[in-house]
This record gives sequence, C-alpha cells and structure tokens, in this order.
Amino acid sequence: MDLLPSADQLEMADAIEQFLRRRLSVPQLRERMGEPAPDHAWTEAAELGVFSLGLPEEAGGAGCPAVEEALVFRVLGRHLAPPGFLGTVLAARVAHARGDKELRDELAAGARRVAVAIPAGVVDLPGAVHVLAPGPDLVGVAELNVGQRLDCLDPTVTLTEVTGWPPAGEPPPGERIDLLGRLLVAAMLTGIADAALEAGVAYARERVQFGRPIGTNQAIKHRCADMAMRSEAAGSLLLYAALALRDNRGDADFQVAAAKRIATQAAYENTRANVQIHGGMGFTWEHDAHLLLTRTHLLDQLFGDVRHQQAALLATAPAIP
Repeated sequence: MDLLPSADQLEMADAIEQFLRRRLSVPQLRERMGEPAPDHAWTEAAELGVFSLGLPEEAGGAGCPAVEEALVFRVLGRHLAPPGFLGTVLAARVAHARGDKELRDELAAGARRVAVAIPAGVVDLPGAVHVLAPGPDLVGVAELNVGQRLDCLDPTVTLTEVTGWPPAGEPPPGERIDLLGRLLVAAMLTGIADAALEAGVAYARERVQFGRPIGTNQAIKHRCADMAMRSEAAGSLLLYAALALRDNRGDADFQVAAAKRIATQAAYENTRANVQIHGGMGFTWEHDAHLLLTRTHLLDQLFGDVRHQQAALLATAPAIP
C-alpha cells in the first residue's frame, strides 16, 4: 500500500495552497474577524474544484476519491479556511445522492453557502442559505428559528443559536457521507497540527536568547520533535483511513474514527506546544498561535468529539482472534 501522494496530487494541493495564500490568508482572516469570507473567494474555490472534487464526472465533478479530498482539506485546515467549505462539499454530495441537480450545481459553483451545525449552535450562519446537521443521515434543516448570536471560542467564525426541523424524506442512499465528513474534519485537524509545527519550528530557529537560537535548547528541541512525530502519525493514519473509505473496506468506520481521534490529539498538543514555544508573545491576541488552538476546539465538536470517537473505536474495533 502506497501512502505517498502522487505528483498530480501534490500539484493539486499546491494549487489550493497558492489560492489560500492569495485569497484567504491568516492576515486577511484577522481583518474580517468574525465576518464571512468574501464572495470572490468562494467563486475561485469553486473554479479550483474544491466543492465538486468528489462528485462524479457526469455530475460536473472531478470524480476524485476520498484520498484527494483528504489532501485538499489538510491544506484548508492548515490555513484556517472557512468551516463552510466543509458544509458546502458535503451538502453537494447529499444533493447529488438525492437527485437534486439544481441545488448540487449551485453548491458546486459556490453560488450557495452551507453552514455547519454543532451542538452549541450554527457556525458562520450569515451568508449561508442552508444548514448541515452532522449525523448518520446528514440532513439539511428546512425550517429555521434563528436566535441570538453566541460567544464562540474561535474568534474567526460566528456562532448562532438556531432551532429547526429536518426536511421530510428518506436519507440519501449510497455512500456514507457522514464518514466522509468525519474524515475531512480529521484532515483539517491534521493541517492545523502541521501549521503549529511549522510555526513553532520557525520561531525556535529565529528567536535568539543568550546569544543562540532557542531551538538549540534540549527542551525546545524535544518539543519540536514531538510535534513532528504527532503530525506524521496523524497524516499517515489520515491517508490510511481515506484509502479504507475509498475502497469501501469493512474497517472503514474504525479507521476514520481513529484518524479523527489521533488528528484531534495531534492538533491540541501541537497548538499548545506552539503557544509555549512562543513564550509570553504566544499568549497575546496579536499573535496567531491562539487562532490555531481555538479552531481546534471548534473542529473537535464536528462529527463527534474525542469521547465520541473513542466510543466509536471501541464499538467498531476488529475482533481479536
């Protein structure tokens, strides 16, 4: 089994990376703190195929399997891309499975935005026309009662209190879109772990104390090495889970739950270590270190938190002969 990305996959991920640096960089995120991403960013993301990557070619998509989507969402996570990107990708798959071609095409083109619900509320509701409620059937919400805006630990998104009722009808047939959602969240968390590693190592090289870089100190050196190991473990398990989902293997549920469990732990521990490496500056509002940590807390709530994934692992663990 080859877990190394191909040249085409790396080229695709690089194109997404360049787009995010140009249109949705962290400095730009700070400028619009708590406001929706601009329309042109959604349009350009759609042109790059972000929202239609996994749709079949006859539906206007690229027909790429879960592996490519996981690679793309790892890059999206690294750059703190809007959570609505995830909602729109999954909603397009739900619309396709239900035969709603008009909605599918509008979502794939970035013409409609989809907010994602967590137990506490709905993330980035302003500008969205649909809400995706993660669950076994991944249904949208037809009727909404919008309540007050809530405080959110992640300052880059909005959180709104909403009550609603799912539309009537059968759940979408075919592929397990809930599993795909969990996998893509794991990919975003892995990307956050990568970003924290990169930031921590870069600062350890640049920050000079007592005439030498702080990275030469054993305590910092070991912390950076641990961060690298966590990112590597999360990335390897992510790709293995993506292959299991792509091939419809019997252990796909277990592997995806494991990927999200390990990715969440890697993101939490790496973002905390990054704050510590930056010292007092890492605790300030002006520094970006806290943005990675608070986004980790948000993504942990999507498609089941750490405890939920732990329970899923126990329930789906392969039998030991």
